Amino acid sequence: MSELRDEAQDHMYFCQFTVEHAPEAIFWVDAEAKCHWVNEVACQWLGYSRNELQSMKIFEFCPAHQEKDWQEYWGKVKDRKLDPYETHLQTKNGRKIPVEVSCNYIEFGGRGYACAFARDITEREKAKETIEQLSRHNEMILNAAGEGIFGLDLKGHHTFVNPAAARMLGYSIKELFGRPSHSIWHHTKPDGRPYPDIECPIYKAYKDGQVHSGDDEMFWRKDGTSFPAEYTSTPLRDDSGKLIGAVVTFLDITERKRMAAQLLEEAKVAEVSRVLGDIGHDIKNMLMPVMTGSSLLQDELNELYDKIAHQDTSQLENSQNATKEINEMIRNNARRIHDRVREISDAVKGAITPPTFRSCEISKVASDVFDTLHFYASEKGVHLKKEGLDSLPSIEADERRLFNCFYNLINNAIPEVPDGGSVTLRGHVEPESKSVVLEIADTGKGMSPEVRDSLFTNRAMSTKVGGTGLGTKIVKDVIDAHSGTISVESEEGKGTSFIIRLPVNQN
Repeated sequence: MSELRDEAQDHMYFCQFTVEHAPEAIFWVDAEAKCHWVNEVACQWLGYSRNELQSMKIFEFCPAHQEKDWQEYWGKVKDRKLDPYETHLQTKNGRKIPVEVSCNYIEFGGRGYACAFARDITEREKAKETIEQLSRHNEMILNAAGEGIFGLDLKGHHTFVNPAAARMLGYSIKELFGRPSHSIWHHTKPDGRPYPDIECPIYKAYKDGQVHSGDDEMFWRKDGTSFPAEYTSTPLRDDSGKLIGAVVTFLDITERKRMAAQLLEEAKVAEVSRVLGDIGHDIKNMLMPVMTGSSLLQDELNELYDKIAHQDTSQLENSQNATKEINEMIRNNARRIHDRVREISDAVKGAITPPTFRSCEISKVASDVFDTLHFYASEKGVHLKKEGLDSLPSIEADERRLFNCFYNLINNAIPEVPDGGSVTLRGHVEPESKSVVLEIADTGKGMSPEVRDSLFTNRAMSTKVGGTGLGTKIVKDVIDAHSGTISVESEEGKGTSFIIRLPVNQN
């Protein structure tokens, strides 16, 4: 019997020791919130003696509990409907200890108690605060970043959006969050064709696990406008290395593209200036034999007239040969000068001086152009035709520039027309708009869509060997200076027509 008693005492001792030194603070609290019993850990934490704590109510060392709410709390404990919760215990010197509390209802000695186990979660709170600080820091970085930043899941839906991204696309963050990305801002290619998401390089980052980047994509705003974007799409993985999405960063590079185009344009102008200097030097050299040859030709002709008068046939033959040789030299050098001057005409871009508007007869300007190009067209077997120009009214125009406009279009058309074909300049009046409508139509080989669509732009391309593509830019500048419009209709194998509308009077 004594052995059983000794064993029971040992068991009680071990139980008491375990409770006293458990890692949690343990409190027994009755229905009136009075603390009946605490373990040693609770005393160590709070800095009170056991007697002090066992004479206190829970409100005194757990300020989160209020006396007015105690009965509601006690009811949840008694009904065993109280889940673990986080709160603070206040020590004797006023320090607060964050704890997680688990509470059970027990009955002992005919009375009910709330047996509360409080676990110190100071380290957890520190870790939580550290994580929150890192989160806030990262959020500040994302918010301050000038680049647009997206997070995408494996379906391509936005998991986060920074303000710069939303601002560049014209949406609010709320409008983008959780919605599919590609169909919102990457749905159409730069050329206007639909953009299937399976072709999207941004999506490929979480398909193949590779980083994808580029500067040739077009992003679309909420208002339907678009901008060129430089982007990087980086795969996002979890702790196990499994792909879970992608992080996309991007920049609006509209200004960069504009500056690059401007630099390219300036480089072209610099090259044109260099070429013009070379051409000017060559022209001066080419003019010397022309001028000398012209003088020698005149001398030969004078001698020839004298010799004819004396009927000296042998001298006449020699003079004829010399005249032929000199004349051939003049023609060759004149042709070279013409070719070099034509390069200058092709290189000149737009109007240099303000236009001078005076009363102008389109028929006369057309006749001057046809007279200038008559021999060139004859060599190519091309017929130059005018239709309806004599009935057109006088218009206010800069005659010199109008000449350049017609000359460039007809001169460009002649080599594209087969032998026996024609280039026709026709016109009629459009009374409702108080304009004249002119059409320059050829029976040539026509243009490809790429060439046609680039006309009158800085992307104009020439199909002629050595051509600069600047002739149509000159034409467009002349038409703009006259407040007119120009359009082109062309089909490969069926010729080309340029339609020009010019106001009769300039404002």
